[in-house]
Amino acid sequence: MKKTLVLVVVVLLAAAGAALWWYWQRDPEGTARAFLERIAAQDFAGLDTFFTADPHPDEEELAAAYREFGQAFALSEITLTDLALLSKNTNEAVFTFTLRYESRDFEPLAAESSLIVKRGNIFQPWQVQWQDNLPLHEYGLQANYSRVRLEPRRGRILDSSGQILAGEGSRVTIGVQPDRILAPEWLLEALQTELGLDPEYVRRQYEAPGVQGHWFVPLITVTEEEYQRVDPLLRPIPGVFFRRVEARAYPEGALTGHITGYVGEVTGEMLDAYPEREYLSGEIVGRAGLENSRDDQLRGRPGYRLYVEVEGRSPILLREKKVQEGADLELTINRNLQELAYGVLGGRTGALVVLNAETGAVLALASAPGYDPNEFVGGISRSRWQQLSSDPQRPLFNRALQGLYPPGSVFKVVTVAAALNEGLYGPDSTFTDRGELSVQGNIVRNYQGQVYGEHTLHEALVNSINTTLAQVGLDLGAPKLEEYFARFKLQESRRLGLPMSAGQIGTPGRSRVALAWSAIGQDQVLLTPLHLAQIFAVLANGGSLPPIHLIKGEAEASAPEPVLEPQTVEMLNAMLRDVVLEGTGTQAQVRGLTVYGKTGTAEVVVGEASHAWFAGHTQLPSGEKIAFALLVEEGGVGGQAAAPLVREFLSRLVP
Repeated sequence: MKKTLVLVVVVLLAAAGAALWWYWQRDPEGTARAFLERIAAQDFAGLDTFFTADPHPDEEELAAAYREFGQAFALSEITLTDLALLSKNTNEAVFTFTLRYESRDFEPLAAESSLIVKRGNIFQPWQVQWQDNLPLHEYGLQANYSRVRLEPRRGRILDSSGQILAGEGSRVTIGVQPDRILAPEWLLEALQTELGLDPEYVRRQYEAPGVQGHWFVPLITVTEEEYQRVDPLLRPIPGVFFRRVEARAYPEGALTGHITGYVGEVTGEMLDAYPEREYLSGEIVGRAGLENSRDDQLRGRPGYRLYVEVEGRSPILLREKKVQEGADLELTINRNLQELAYGVLGGRTGALVVLNAETGAVLALASAPGYDPNEFVGGISRSRWQQLSSDPQRPLFNRALQGLYPPGSVFKVVTVAAALNEGLYGPDSTFTDRGELSVQGNIVRNYQGQVYGEHTLHEALVNSINTTLAQVGLDLGAPKLEEYFARFKLQESRRLGLPMSAGQIGTPGRSRVALAWSAIGQDQVLLTPLHLAQIFAVLANGGSLPPIHLIKGEAEASAPEPVLEPQTVEMLNAMLRDVVLEGTGTQAQVRGLTVYGKTGTAEVVVGEASHAWFAGHTQLPSGEKIAFALLVEEGGVGGQAAAPLVREFLSRLVP
């Protein structure tokens, strides 16, 4: 019995000793690590249980502080590193640690600090003593954090010589100062007459609740040109004032509007589609043309500054992300050629495209009618937008790149090129024309019912004989016609930074009738003016298609692509020279130039006016080889409506 009692006492003493040893040796690092890992995870629920009874924040205060810091810093992740014991005794341990804050906008921020854990006695758990050193050691929980956004300068759009097509400019805001209005009827009538402002709208603006008499009340923002017009008419009226504001400007207006596009307020769709661009609601961004497709390059990237402010002290800059200024966009467009091309079209509906035939640079890209992108800066009125978008002449539509048209007889160049290149026919191959070609009961006729009798392939292209060239297409076959359509890259949409339609050949193999009409540029064949210009770039460039590009530097690594054999090009150019000298294109002759070209008259709807085409190439006195295509929508006969305009354009390029 006595031995048993002794054994029990020994066991109890051993257990008590073990418990005493466990409480004495228990490592406080577990508490320190668990607390800091909860901070790193931003899991503040129930965190109050970690603290001693000393004053400390509750979980909502901690969450609010980290929320403000996180928003200002663009916080993405917190990592606990370098937790180390600095000192320890029975009831207190001091650790050092680092919280590494990662950001989407700034360089990482490593916050080094200390953590004290305590216990009342060896039988109590370790707890954290609050030191007011989070989120950052130096500033504590009551610090305020803010981020300032630094806006980049938007890059300019320049022509090939550095002339500005889109860049910095200004607009003028017209408004009133209520307590200076002495003759309201005069004021309201003048604003309505000169600016189209509804009198009720104007009155509501300056009589709105809270508007002070000495305030400038803005009413409308206009271009500098419009300001120059209305200034002498409105300035004498008491109460009218003007303020000039910085704004995007397009010095060339409608001349290059389809190319530059315009800027406007960012849309909800853009905010969702490009989160990496850090758009802000209400920000002005590219909305059309190159302004839109190259917005990321032109806009640059905003910079940021992170500040911390403690009561009684000036704001302290903690981090800065430098602004990435927008880059200029240098185009291959020659502003003078663009002006000339647009001017030649005049009031007609159509397009004129000019290429450097050796480099593929787009020198002119004119589409008429056009629109003035300056109208969109600062927001366009709903009525004006409806007027532009519902205009039957479609001024917002870029015919040079987006318009798909039957090419008519211009396409005969592709058919003849394929036949020559395949050795199917030569320039001297002979044909007999009787004015009609019957294909499965369908009749192909020549223009105005002409009959040419016996003639060569050379003469067939020079005189644009439908019957012969439809027969050449039938002999060539649909697969070969489709092959050469692809060789000339006519089925492709060029990546120029502007919307462009891909050419279509349709299904010429579905019947011999379809093939015959396709061979002469009708049926389902549809091309843009740019596609026709690139056909003639091949013929000016020895048989190779240069890399077509609109922005400087975007074709530097690209080499010309072989399309035709050199001898094919030589034979075909002899035909195209004679088209202008003695065939359907005589009205395109220019003194001092050898012009190679082809007319086209493309029927759209029976009984309605046809589209008029003239496309070709020439070498200028400067040595530069250019290829071009001109379209006049519903202009009639190509040789009569389009060829004279080409002559007008080219003659201006000869000294």
